[in-house]
Formats: sequence, structure tokens, C-alpha cells
Amino acid sequence: MSLKYFFQPEAVAVVGASRNRRKLGWQILDNIFKGGFKGAVFPINLRARRVAGRPAFSDLAALPLKRRERERLLVVFAIPAPLLLREVEKCAVLGIKNLIIISAGFKEVGGRGRKREEALVQLARKHQLNILGPNCLGLINTFNALNATFAAADKKTGAIAFLSQSGAIGAAVLDWLKTKNFSLGYFISLGNKAVLDENDVLVYLARDRRVELIVAYLEEIKDGQKFMALVSRLSKHKPVAVLQAGQSAAGGQLARSHTGALTSSLAAVKAGLKRAGAIWLENLEELFNLLSLFRKEFWRNRGREDLYLITNAGGSGVLTVDEISRQNLKLGRSWDILGDADAQRYRKALRKLLADKKVNNLLVLLTPQTMSEPLLTARFIAAAAKKYPHKLIMASFLGGKAVASARAYLEKQQVPVFDFSEEAVATFKKLLTYKHSALNLSPYRPPAVRIKKPVRADDYLRALALLKKYCLRTVKSFRYKAQPRLSFKRPLVLKLVGPDFNHKSEQGAVVVGLKTRAQLRSAVKTLSLKNKSLLADGRNYFLIQPQVNKAQELILGFKRDPAFGPLLLIGRGGIYTEIFNDVAWEIADLDYQRALKLIASLKIYPILNGARGQKKYAIAAAAHALVNLARLANEHPEIKELDINPLFLTRDSALAADIRLVLS
Repeated sequence: MSLKYFFQPEAVAVVGASRNRRKLGWQILDNIFKGGFKGAVFPINLRARRVAGRPAFSDLAALPLKRRERERLLVVFAIPAPLLLREVEKCAVLGIKNLIIISAGFKEVGGRGRKREEALVQLARKHQLNILGPNCLGLINTFNALNATFAAADKKTGAIAFLSQSGAIGAAVLDWLKTKNFSLGYFISLGNKAVLDENDVLVYLARDRRVELIVAYLEEIKDGQKFMALVSRLSKHKPVAVLQAGQSAAGGQLARSHTGALTSSLAAVKAGLKRAGAIWLENLEELFNLLSLFRKEFWRNRGREDLYLITNAGGSGVLTVDEISRQNLKLGRSWDILGDADAQRYRKALRKLLADKKVNNLLVLLTPQTMSEPLLTARFIAAAAKKYPHKLIMASFLGGKAVASARAYLEKQQVPVFDFSEEAVATFKKLLTYKHSALNLSPYRPPAVRIKKPVRADDYLRALALLKKYCLRTVKSFRYKAQPRLSFKRPLVLKLVGPDFNHKSEQGAVVVGLKTRAQLRSAVKTLSLKNKSLLADGRNYFLIQPQVNKAQELILGFKRDPAFGPLLLIGRGGIYTEIFNDVAWEIADLDYQRALKLIASLKIYPILNGARGQKKYAIAAAAHALVNLARLANEHPEIKELDINPLFLTRDSALAADIRLVLS
């Protein structure tokens, strides 16, 4: 379904238009008029003949529009939720396709509201309706001079599109932008996302060349795989930045595997956004900082990435250099022009540095001192930014009242200015990370795989056999009773395995270092007495494995995320996996090169790579194991969680010693 006339309507109708200035129906209508919308505007009010000085209509059916004109009409609803379904049905009959539902009272209130929203979705699917909301702030398209919200906004156009699932966050951003002399191209309040969601909007925005940056505040991503496919293609041409709420592990479900215990919605979203090439935002401060730093020339600039400094205070300069080091950035030069620097000294420093072709990124620091001239200095900085539009010039004026007018001037001139230099450096690093990832980013495509026959997880050895089918090597394993003749060339390990022994170490169900038959028999006897009731279940039994020494213990696994699909994990394994929490996550369209990069991101990697002259471990074998596990995850959707812990990584191989499966 096309969204052309949803975002660029030729006429707008407000159902629930009111003569009461306190009601949403008045505020929305007033914003449409004040915004300068050029098309026809139709107030819909059941009783009033005129609203806001315009003729009003009692019903949508009374509008003087032909069917083709109705298809180009946008209808905004600001009426009580119980009345909505009847009005939406009326739209379907009249051929009206584009609707914004401001009204609350749907799934966010539960019960009847949830059923009401389900009925709304069914109507939209049946009649192919574009519906934004319900429970949303509305839509702003400054290119079309349309403000169909109940929030005040600037009329000026900009190159940024902002999506917000929260109306309150959206309103705060709109208000903040006004104080910063910053303009948007689009503002889209998603609300409950009953019909249109972030992916639908991204498809439309991808084709609008006027939009150069997309920023989204989301509380959930409905279809993570579609999101990754869209953004991984979009990121090559225009950046997408996302702040997602509700990321804490406390909000996740309890998990039975180590992998499930380590993961959270945060891990899934971070991995998904990284795969898509999106900019990850931790909080609202980072969102505002990114908007402050946005300049279209910067995204396309392929010059040097060193960051140069001008400062009139050694202390602030040192703190900034510390942050540059923490962010693993390269310092070009830190030029301390001393505490008695006036505006002219800043001007000379700016001229000298910016004339150098090597200087591509500059941060100007100022602390108010006796000889400081903050406002005049700000004027010189703004003039330099105008003269060198392809160079990134930032400022940090530390202080309060003494620098307030200078900061305001820089904001008006759209020169990025920060309260603290550390914020400028951290935001600059985010932009560089985006640029680097966009250069080598391959489009995400959901893996095209043939679903295999569902696995049976009722037997431990059968689960190990599944790994072998996917070329994942395992430690030789056999049931105790099934192997009367034993070799003690290496010490043996005795385990109790089965559905009642998911956490064997914690349950005392593992005995290592068995060097004789007598030691083995003694261990079997002790564990049998301790676990007599559990061993009555034939699915629980003793397993014997040769002991593996001189190996690093890793954990390898995946958890199936409802939005992003299988989420792969590799990290430091063993009994302290959750304590060390040295793990890294990836999306399951994994290839060998990305697997190597994932392993290299671990804290334990220097050890694996042969720290202090030691021989390297078989990192390539671990990478191949990751790729093979990704294929297993994609071909067995019935497996909800799987972990291999430990995966013994020796100098020449990777061997799975234990496996745990959780089926959906």
C-alpha cells in the first residue's frame, strides 16, 4: 500500500474538530492552519456548523469530494475510542485510505482496549488502510507545511526525520529543537503501531532524498529481521540512529540455559542494530548530542579522522585528551593558547589550523577567564565553520552565565556546541563508528535455508550427535553401562546427564580426574546414592568422557529472539560464565570473517591469540564452529535456546564437551 498521500495529502479532515481551545480537536486543527497547509481542510463536528471560522461538516460522507479525491485525503481522529471502529468502517466504505488516530484507549489500557485494537487491525488488513497510531501525537511534514499534531513545532524545513513511539518523548524533542534553532523534515509519532510501524515509515523515508538522517525512539521493534534488511541498505546512503527503551535484563524471561541467562532484549537489539549499520544511542542525552553534531557534509567526508583541539585552559585540554584516548581516537594536536587568550588569539589559532589540509576535525574549548571574550570568540568560530563547510568544527564553552550568550549564538548559527568536551568527543566517536561500518556493510538478508526435521532433545547423546551433523566436533562420549572395556590412557570424566541435570556442576554431578577403574566405580556409587530418585527416570544416566587438558573453556550458543531471530553467542565459558560475562553476540547470518571479528572482540582474545609469546589457540576452529552453529540455528526453529559449555579450545581444535537444549 502506497504511503504517498499519507505523508503528502492533498486535503485533511479532522474528525472531532472542536470550538473548545482546550480540546485536542481544536489544537490539531489550529496547528494545521498555523502550519500553512496549502490543501483543503475540513473540520468534522457532529453539531457545529462552523469551527475556527471555517465551515464544518457533520460527517465524512458529507465532504464534497469524489472517490479519487478521498484517496488523497488524510483523516485525523480525535474522538473517544469507543466511537472509532464505526468511523474507520465508514472510511473504508468511502474509499478513504489514510488515517491518523490520536485517540487513546486501545491496547495500552488492556481488556476492552486490546480487543478494540485487534478489531482495528482486522479492518485495516481487510480494506488496506494506512493507520498511524492509535494513541499517538500525529504527523508533521514540514516539506508539505503540514502539522497534524497537537504539539507546537517550527515551520522551517530540515533534513532530519524523527520517529517516536512515545508521544511525550516526541513532544520533548520538538520543544528542544526549537530552542536549538534546529529544524525537522518529518516528525512521526508511532503510538501503538497497530498498523503502520517503523519499518513501513523507513521504506517511505528511504526514497525521500531530502531526508539525510533518521532518528528513532522505539520501545520495541516489531520485525527485527525486516528492520535489519531495510536499515542495512539505507545506512549506505543516510544514517539511522536508534534509542530503544525497555532494554534491561530484568524485563526478560527466565532462561534455562547459560545462553538464555546471559542474554536480554538489550543484547538482541544491540546486535541487530550493529548488523544493520545503525547508530546505537544509550540515552536521550546521546540523542540530543547526535542531533547537535549532525551536518550532512560530515557523513560524506572521507578526510583524515584526527581530532585537533584549541583550548585556553590546560585542565580542560587534559581532560579532553583523556577522553580522546578512552574512545581510541587519534589526537592531531592540542594547542593551548593560554588563559589570557582573547577572541583575536582564538581567531589566529582558527585561521592557522583550518588552513592546514590535514586538519579535518576541530574542537574549540573555552573556559571564561579574565581576558576571555566568549561572544566574540563564538562569532569567529561560526565564521570559520561557514568558511570551511566540509570540515567538522565543534565547540565546548564550559561555564554558565558568562558563556550563555555565546552558546546561544553558536546554536543559532548551527555550530555544534556542548556543555562538556567529553560529550563532543564521545559523539564524534559514534559518527566515526557509523562511517566505518557503513563502508563495509553488506545488506542483511534472512538466511534462505531448508528447515530440517525437528530434533529430539530427550536424549543427551542424541543432542551431541546433532552437533556432529553440523561439523561441530565433540569430545568422545559414551554411556557408562554401554562400555564395559575402558582405557585409562587419559583421566576420565564422569557426568550425570539428562533432563534433570541441566546445571551439572552446581548439582555436583561431575567428577573429574578419574585415573583407575576403582575410582570410577567409587564415583558411580557415590552419585547413584545421591541421585537415586532422579536415576529412576531412564532419560537420566551416566556419561563418560576423556578429560581434556591444556585448553581454554569457551561458551558457544544461541537464543531465538522473537524480533531478530537466532542470536549467537561466544565467550569465556566454564562454571564462571555468568560471573565473567565476557561474551559477544551476533545475528545468525554469520560468515567466517564476521565470526573472526566477533571472537576478536572478547576480553579473553589476547590469551587465545598467544599473549606473552605463548602458542596461539585454534581461533579458526572456533570461528568455523560459530558459522556451523548459525546454520544449525537457522535450520531448527524448534530450538529456543542452545549452549555448548564448555567448548574446549586447544592449540589445534575446538571440541564440544557439554550441550544443553531448550525446545519451544
